[in-house]
Amino acid sequence: MEFDDLLYEKANHIAKITFDNPEKLNAMTGRMVEALPAAIDKARQDDDVRCVVFTGRGRGFNTGADTEMLIALAMGKPVPGAVEIESRRKDLEPIGWFGVEVSQLEKPTIAAINGPAVGGGFAIAMACDLRVIASDAKIGMASTHRYALPPEGGLTWLLPRIVGLTKASELLLTGDLLEGDEAERIGLVTRSVPREEVMPTAMTYAEKIAGNGPVGMELTKQLIYRGLREDNIATQVEREHAALVHGFKTEDYTEGARAWWIEKRKPVFKGR
Repeated sequence: MEFDDLLYEKANHIAKITFDNPEKLNAMTGRMVEALPAAIDKARQDDDVRCVVFTGRGRGFNTGADTEMLIALAMGKPVPGAVEIESRRKDLEPIGWFGVEVSQLEKPTIAAINGPAVGGGFAIAMACDLRVIASDAKIGMASTHRYALPPEGGLTWLLPRIVGLTKASELLLTGDLLEGDEAERIGLVTRSVPREEVMPTAMTYAEKIAGNGPVGMELTKQLIYRGLREDNIATQVEREHAALVHGFKTEDYTEGARAWWIEKRKPVFKGR
């Protein structure tokens, strides 16, 4: 399946979704916004995919809405390239719903931030579980001072949970952009590396995750994010217990136990 303004590739249990509007640093077009949920769902439905990497083609990761989209939104006109979908959900779908689509993907996600990640692109990166950024890449909201607009894509929910209330307030209220090294220093990203090392580093993480038992990875991700909404450790321990009981019943647990403790080899997990 082909997607407009997106590239979708899969190899070795890893799906790579690439924003493909390089002439505009992968600014989001109407076609891209429409295609992204479908690409994410393709990865979700494919049992062979165990990890998803998001990146951009060329010099940018994703710089948010392109000029044509911003003008259309300002004028109250249809977004160029967007497909009219006659469903109640789409009619009511909020601007920035792509942040929900990325964050609610059950499989582990990695943002390989090879260049500027601004506005909606910043939100997509923050919605991923891990983030590898080029040390000279710029990242942040920017719309506060560029367009007098508040954030989108779930940033007001995500950012305080990633860097804390004070730093999140600073970044969102000023609209300041950070470079990769500073982003790593404050915990905004996982790793800051030279630009040419972004994809190899992201793929190293992806390969390590994809080599783990996929059922265990999905349960772990679910527990992490449910824990963010829980203020009682006892309730979270009960959830962990239920997840462990489920895990003990899987073929992957049996394979792992046999491989590590009896046959002294690396286990081969099948997601069952």
